[in-house]
Parts: sequence; structure tokens; C-alpha cells
Amino acid sequence: MQTHGPKRIYTPQSLEFWFARMEVEWEEQFDAAQVERGHDMYRAGEVREVALGANDAIIHRKVEKREEYAVIEWEGDRIKVRSSSTDLLLAHAIAVAGLHEIEELLVDEMAALLPGAAKEGSTTNGNGLSAAPAPSAAANGDTVTPGAPKPDAPPRDLLLSFTANSDGLVFVAYWKSGRNRIPALGNAASHPAAAERAKLIALATYARKAHFRYNQATHAYALEALADIPGFLRDLLPHWKKQFAIELDAKVTIIKQGARAIEIEAVADRRGDAGLNLRWIFRAGEKLLTEEQAAALLAHGRSPMLLADVGIVTLTPEKLEGYHQWQRNLADTAAAGEIPPYLVFSLFNDHRLKVTLGPEIEAWRQKVLTPPVAPPELPDYLRNYQRRGVEWMHHLCETECHGLLADEMGLGKTAQVIALLRARPLPKHRHVVVCPASVVPVWREELARFHPEAKVDVLKSGNDFKTNKAPCIWLASYTQLRKHRALLDTTEFGYAVLDEGQFIKNPDAKVTQACFAIKTRHRLVLTGTPLENRQLDLWSIFRYLLPGLLGSRASFEAALVQDRERTMQRLRQQVAPFILRRTKTEVATELPPKVEMDLLCPLTEVQRTEYARICTEGLARLGEDISLALREKSFGFLALLTRLRQVCCDPDLLPWMNSPLADSGKLQLLVEKLSEVVASGHKVVIFSQFVTLLNRVRTALVQHYPDLPRYEITGMTVDRQKPVKDFQAAAGAAAMLVSLKAAGTGITLHAADYVFLLDPWWNPAVEDQAIDRVHRIGQTNTVFVYRMVTAGTIEERIQTLKGEKKQLFNQVVGHHSGDFEWTKHFSSLHSLIQLSAVESGEAELLNAAVASTPLGPALPATLAPAEPQPAAPATS
Repeated sequence: MQTHGPKRIYTPQSLEFWFARMEVEWEEQFDAAQVERGHDMYRAGEVREVALGANDAIIHRKVEKREEYAVIEWEGDRIKVRSSSTDLLLAHAIAVAGLHEIEELLVDEMAALLPGAAKEGSTTNGNGLSAAPAPSAAANGDTVTPGAPKPDAPPRDLLLSFTANSDGLVFVAYWKSGRNRIPALGNAASHPAAAERAKLIALATYARKAHFRYNQATHAYALEALADIPGFLRDLLPHWKKQFAIELDAKVTIIKQGARAIEIEAVADRRGDAGLNLRWIFRAGEKLLTEEQAAALLAHGRSPMLLADVGIVTLTPEKLEGYHQWQRNLADTAAAGEIPPYLVFSLFNDHRLKVTLGPEIEAWRQKVLTPPVAPPELPDYLRNYQRRGVEWMHHLCETECHGLLADEMGLGKTAQVIALLRARPLPKHRHVVVCPASVVPVWREELARFHPEAKVDVLKSGNDFKTNKAPCIWLASYTQLRKHRALLDTTEFGYAVLDEGQFIKNPDAKVTQACFAIKTRHRLVLTGTPLENRQLDLWSIFRYLLPGLLGSRASFEAALVQDRERTMQRLRQQVAPFILRRTKTEVATELPPKVEMDLLCPLTEVQRTEYARICTEGLARLGEDISLALREKSFGFLALLTRLRQVCCDPDLLPWMNSPLADSGKLQLLVEKLSEVVASGHKVVIFSQFVTLLNRVRTALVQHYPDLPRYEITGMTVDRQKPVKDFQAAAGAAAMLVSLKAAGTGITLHAADYVFLLDPWWNPAVEDQAIDRVHRIGQTNTVFVYRMVTAGTIEERIQTLKGEKKQLFNQVVGHHSGDFEWTKHFSSLHSLIQLSAVESGEAELLNAAVASTPLGPALPATLAPAEPQPAAPATS
């Protein structure tokens, strides 16, 4: 029968012996390396001769001119290998290759033993000699036992009955005897004839090559690799049917369709007047999985799985993670088993999981999205856009939602909230307004003005929620709320309003955690700058407003890392129903224009020399790698930037300098520009991050404009309202000096129409807060804003960054924000801080200054900044 391959030598007796032996899973007796190398030998055709003896086999291998052999012997059910090679791996690999050749020999010879062969039992050995048929058990004198065929009976058919279960594709072998079925494997009472034994040997060979594994306990074969099952049923099973009777149950028929993708659907409906009722449906096409099947699938994980009555199913990692994210989100959000209805808007349910809404919850969702209806009796003082803001907040309260009023500064967010409290009172409840300490007096004045009948109390030591339980409006600074955190667990409010909500942008801060702990029916956040530095600012605000809407913090940040653009797009859609943002240009058409421009300031020789020296010293300490400096020397990096910004403003700000006013090009230009402003009788507001720079400005004003009224507000100012009122009421020209840290909240300076920003700051939102103290409702003149930027320095690069920092807020809310990475904008530290030419012909002079300037007095080892950064007041 064989026309190629190794030479085969055998006798009928040796075939009979090897037929019986090869039923076992012999590969399990070799280690993985031996099996792998043996497979390579077998595929490469390195076996030259197979000689079968009555109880052993000799395998000859020849590669080039080198020959080895291995002797395979049986000791019970165990294989013993002897070899001419002392290499144990090689010896056993030869045996593995030889056993595969023996399997091929047995399969080939089986055809001659099956009924219908040209000459039953005839075979051909490796020499082409005819071999007599293998004797049956009965022919050798054995007793025929029940279940065994009679000696002269024809061979029985071998039936393979296939089904599918958790082990994969499984079949059991039976002998068919009329209508009876007799187990063919593991049946001690069955003694197959030689021809039947040949079928079993063939079955074992076929099964092994198709990757079925035999189970000694169940006496069944299983194909566990689910990815191989459809291919087996399609390509190999037709060949098996030529040798065996095949029986397939309905479960196997389903498997033929291949793997089916599982869809996960969340079915949401309203649970009476309470929360959300959420059911999960797992679907394979039109087939719904049972709860047990769904649980098994989730426990199984991401790889394909075989489910009875369903077939092979797959659940993509994306859908699986989406489901688990929902579960984590619900566990963190639901209180006492109640799921808030607003979670149907969740950011993480729109692309990984399908959501079906019942009629009640769909009607509720449409109500949320429907434009609000005007509430009754809104006060007359409201402008049209303010009325719409009150209507919007009223609508959210009526639909059990909470909102962020993100109107630009100066558009009257406080007045809108007070109007809401009047139009939708909760008379039996206490309310709380949380705001910066500097804004508490503003709220008192505004409540007295617009809601005089309201009872107002201020949270402080000795006067708290426990001592006064009467309905009123509590005014609490963020610091006092944090100090009274323990009382929040037992206190419930009607309305809880966070003014200047960017104070809770850090979710880890204690003051933020205190705000999260507030128990209230309605939550509102007011801020004109909800994104000051990063998207997590907005996550923290919505963690307070609508817990769970944006998922967990970890999943929110992970989504931004994985697909920032897509996440930002979903984020815009997600928060849209709960954010109201108007800008002055959109709604306050009565406001005069605002003209903004940069004033490029020259460097004096002293400034140029110190700037170059600080650059040289900083690069020597920190190196060129910005990322490395931020990771390992972040304090020194930020201190270097502060020193450079200080010398750009005034070298006298440096602790080792004692400079006259003439050494500051910026102060000289400011004095020059103020001459026209003061002479024309205009009021001017001058902002700076550095209080010491404001002190220098005061000295310059005294020197050059001794009769000009001057007012100041810094972080040390206790009563901020007095200088504000005096400045607003002053006749003619006047100057207000304000630190950026103190300027962001709670003051109105619209009597001025000129603004000077002495030192640009990374975050345009901080500057906007300052400018909007002047350009706000009540302003009647065009406002001129001058940013004083020292040319050719780090200040110019800050201005460049600002244009890119505005993009984040525009994407999500509609205005400014701040979120950038140093390495996105600068390839090295030198490219960030270098002193560059600013006028034609100056390049050589500036480069020479950098290269030749002596180091002078060394910078402190810590490069400690002189003053704290003012991006936002402390929140913890």
C-alpha cells in the first residue's frame, strides 16, 4: 500500500500487538521538548525504517551520513526507549517520530481489514510480501464473552455519537449490534475482533491528529480548542464519515455556524417614583442567554466559550470591560439599592453596550432634554438671559437633575441662583451656599438686596448646623465646611450651591471630600472656569453634581489615555444637558467692547545679564531633558521658571538683587503708558502675581504720580469691600493694585476701563477672572487690557502656550481652560527658557550675553520660588 516513506517490516502477529498497544495516549509519556523535536523529525521524513517485532519496534533514522536508532518496548502500559545515541532528548525524539510512522502504518493496513476489501485481511509489508490476516481472539482459542462478536460474525459498525458541552465537542464510540449499542471504549466485557480493533486504532489515530483528547474517566473524546471545532466539522468530519458511522445532535448542528458574537443590552425603566430599574440581556443573534449562561460567560472571560443550546460564543474585551465598568459605577453610585435615573446619560454606555429605555424612562429623558418652561413670578430685575438661566435651573430641579451654571464671569450667576430660591422655595428646608471666604460678604449683600425676606446665617466656629436647625440659607466658606465635615453626615439641605466650583477641582482634597458628603435634594455649581488645568477638574465637579455620570475616576482617565478625541466628543454630548454656558459676547450685548493687546517690554542691561546667568545656572543644574527634570527635580524646575519670570518683571524681585526702578524695563514702560491714562482721568487696575512687584509699582506711582489715589487688594487684605467701594466712588483718575490670587472672586471694579497685567500666567482662565472684575455688567466704557510681555523671554513662550490651552475648554464647555504637557511644546529646557533676539540686529548681542555673562552670585541650591503660584486658592 505504501509507495513512499520509510521502509516497513512487520508480521501479522506484530500488527496485532501494535493494534492493541496504540490505543493509549502515548504522547503523554514524553515531555514537550521530546514531542516537539519528534514531530519535526516526522515532518522532515528523517525516519528511514520501521521494523515491528512481536513486542517491540526498532526505528532507524538517518541524517546525511549519520545514523541512529531507537528501540521501543512496552512494560505494561508504559513505553521504554533504548537508543544508540547517548543524547536522551534525541533518543526519545526518534521514538516519537517512529510512533507517528507506526500510526500511519496501522491506518494504512486497516483498509485491508475492513469489509469490502479486495481480499479481506491481506496486507503488504515493507518488502511487498503478502501478510496473512491477523487472527481474532476467538481464532486463538479465547472465550467469547457477552458483547463480543461471534468468531464468524462480520465486524460491527463503529458509531461515533457527537454532542457539545462545556468540555467542547465530545463524542462517544459505540459498537452497533442491530438496534443495540455497546460502548466500544473502556468496556472490559467487550472483546473486539481484529478488524474491529483496527477500527479503534484508526479512530485513535484520527482523533489524535484532529486534536481530540481521550478522557479515561468518561471514556469519551473531546476537542477542547473551540477555534478548531468549526473547521473540524466542515473539513474533517466528511472524511471520518467514510470510515465510521456518525451521529450529530442538535447542539453540534448549532456549532457549525461558527462563533457568534454576544451583544450586551441594558434595559432600563423607572421603578415607581424611586430610581432606575436596570436589567441586563445577553444575546447571541435572536437567542437570549439564560442567567446561568450569562454568569458562566462573564466568569469565563474574554476567550471563546461553548454554551449548550447556543454554540460557540465570543464576548469582545471592549464589551466585557463596558459591562464591568457599569457594574463598578453602579456599585459606587447606587444608594440603598437605588440607581439614579440620570445614569441613562452615562458617558460609558453609548458605544460598548446597547441601551433600551422603557416608555417611562424614555419620557423622563425627553423631558430633561426639552427646553424649560418659565417658572412663575420671576423677579423683574433679571435680564432675559438671566431669566433663561433661572428657568433652566428650575427645570433641572423638577426633573431630579443637577446642573453647572458656567456663565462667563460678570453675567450675574449669584443673582440667578437667588431668583431660583425665590421662585422655587423649599420653606421647610435649610440651604447652604459654599464659596470662598472672600465671597461670603458678597452673598450676604446680594441676598439682602434681592431676597431680603430670607433668613441668612454664616457657618463658623460656635455657630453651625447643629446649634441652628431652623430653616435658613447658610453661607459657608470652603474652609469652614471642611472644618465642620463631621456634621454633614447628619444634616440634610434643600439646595446646596457651590460658588466658584473650581475650588473642588482636586478630588483628593479634603475640602472636595467634604463637598461630596453634602446631603441635599438639589445641587448646583457656579463657576466661570470649570476647567482650569485638566479634564479631571470637570470630573470632580460632576462627581459632586451627578455621581456616576462620568464613571469612576480611573475609567475616566483611562478613556482619555486610550482615545482622547473620541472621549472628548462623548464628554461634550454627555454633559451638555447639565451645563449652561453663556459668554458676554452672546448675551450681554449692552456691554461695551473689550480690546486686548500685548505690550512688548524691553530688557534693561541688568535684566538681560541676570536672565542669561539664571538660564546658564538652571541648565547646568537641571540638564536639557524637560521630562527628566519634571520627574526628578520638579521643585527646582518650577523654581527656575519663577526666577526667570521675576527677572523679566523687575530684577529687584530676586532675593540677591537690590535694584533701582530704572533697572526694570517693564516698570519704565508702565509708568510711560500710565501718563496718558492718568492725564485723561481714567481709572486703571493693575494686576500681578507677585505682591512684591505691586509694592514696586506703588513706589513708582508715588514717585511719578504723587497725587493719584491708590488702592490695594492682596491676600492680606481683611476687608476687601472698603477699597473696592472707595475705588468705585473715587472722582477722576485712580489706580487699584490687585494680586491675581485675590482678584479672581468677589469684587467688582467696573469703574475702571484700563487693565494692566504685569506678568502673564500659564492659565488664561486665571487672567480672565481678573479682567472680568472690570469688564462686567455695569461697565459703560470700552475696556482696554494690556498684557505686559518681556520680549524674547519665557514670557513670550507663555503667551504662545495660551492659545493652545484654550482648546480644551472650547471642546467641552465653550471657552477657556488649561491643559498642556511641556514635552508637547518644547523639545528641551533650553528651547523653553532661552533668551532670543527681539529686534533686528539684537541676536548677536543677546547670544553674546548668554555666552559671556559671568555666573555672579550662585542661585540657592533649592532654587526656591519667592512667592507661591496663584492659579487657584488652596483647596485642602
